[in-house]
Formats: sequence, structure tokens, C-alpha cells
Amino acid sequence: MYVLQIFGNLLLVWWRNSFCEEHVSNDTLPGADWRHCADCSINVPPRSHHCPLCRHCIAVRDHHCFFTASCVGRYNQRHFIALCLDCAIGTAYAMHVAYLYITTFHTDGGYLYCIFPIAVVRWIFGWQTGSSVLVVGFMYICAVSFLGAAAVVVWQVFLVVRGQTSHEFMTSRWCSARTLTPESVMRNVRCVFGPYWPIVLLCPWPVFPVQGDSGSMKTI
Repeated sequence: MYVLQIFGNLLLVWWRNSFCEEHVSNDTLPGADWRHCADCSINVPPRSHHCPLCRHCIAVRDHHCFFTASCVGRYNQRHFIALCLDCAIGTAYAMHVAYLYITTFHTDGGYLYCIFPIAVVRWIFGWQTGSSVLVVGFMYICAVSFLGAAAVVVWQVFLVVRGQTSHEFMTSRWCSARTLTPESVMRNVRCVFGPYWPIVLLCPWPVFPVQGDSGSMKTI
């Protein structure tokens, strides 16, 4: 079931793209902060940026994710964060299981079995089985994957609370951190995860609306 949740969020990151589409003419722009993208030849709303890899303008673009081969933006950022959270939990559990296997079935070496270079040397001299060395290597891969996924989750939560994207943080744009209050934080969270934000983290579901899905923004 947990694997299905990870796979579901992965599909939603790819499927729920945030491509901007032409739906207004130059004479009917909703505001002066809208602009024309010369690469896409369309008018795009504020906080949109062109991705040279996707070759599209992305609404509220955060970054291009090479692992999912898609841009993270307005409609799939919540699924990207949920995917990273699921991966962090899954790799942490796998690392724990691998550690229990090593310490349970190879107790004569103690914690030395869990140090990969020492485990390889012990395997060369025939003091440790090859399967246990592979498990130790797998544990190291899980540890690196956990640290990477957890770091992305922390970074994304930091940005969501501030009401920013990675691009806006790097360029010091659209910063609402000076006026952070409990109400503004919850508003920023709902803008990314929608009104049912706890459910989105537990169950991949693409139909929950994002706060502000009205008017011209609904057609982005």
C-alpha cells in the first residue's frame, strides 16, 4: 500500500503539470503584472517562469525536477512534497530493517559489520559473507537517499511557510516572511496543499482544489 502511495504521488507530479496556456489577449490582460513570454508567445500570469527544459511557462514555478522529468509548480508542488516525504520515510524504514539484519545475524562482528570499508575488507579475508556486504551497501544507499529526501522536504516546507518558491527565494522576490503570522502561514499552506492539506499528505488525490482557484487563475 505504501509503495502505491509513492507511485501515485510520482505519477501526479508528472501528470498535474503547471503549464501556462494562452487564454487572454493582449487587450484583456487581468493586470499590469502579467507579461508576455517571447519563447512561448503567450501572456503569462505573475510568478510564472519559462523552463528551457520543458519548453513551457510554468505557473508559480519552483524548479525542474530531474527525477520526475517535470517542473514543480502550482498544481504539483504538493504532490512533490508528499513524494519526498514518502521517500524519506520509506528509505528510513529500509535502512532500519537492513541494520537489524546485520546486527541480528552477524553478531560476532558487532557494529563493525555496519561500516562498509571494514565490511569489504572482512569479506576479502573471508570473515564476512558477501550477502551481508551487499546489505551494508544497501543500508548506505538508503541513508544517502533518506538524507537527500529529508533535506528537500525541510527546504520545501520552509518555502511553503514563507509563501515563496525556490526561484523567488534565490532572487529575493515575493517575500512575505516579514509579516508571518499563524493566519498567513496557514494561508500559505492552503495555497499549496489546498483546504484539505492533511489528506493530501496521506492519500494522493488530484481533485482537491488549491486556494485561489477562481477567475483567470483557474484556467492556468
